Amino acid sequence: MRNLSSLLERFAKILNKGSAVKENIAETVFNLAKVNLDPENIYLKNGVLEISASAPAKNEIRLKEEIIKTKLREVYKINISRVLYK
Repeated sequence: MRNLSSLLERFAKILNKGSAVKENIAETVFNLAKVNLDPENIYLKNGVLEISASAPAKNEIRLKEEIIKTKLREVYKINISRVLYK
């Protein structure tokens, strides 16, 4: 029973890691570009960040994209090679 419990705890941590990363990305974007993003509109896979937002929000993020990527890399160890806007 103890093994099953520890397995479920590890699985829960892995699942929560994705939401924590999205929240960190949303917080960083808000702090640097003053754009409020919902973590549900952020997708990260294999270093490619996809953001679903309005046109003005995408423009603000695009203007500060390099600063955002640098901050995410240095502070949160999140490497982003490309940003796609939808």
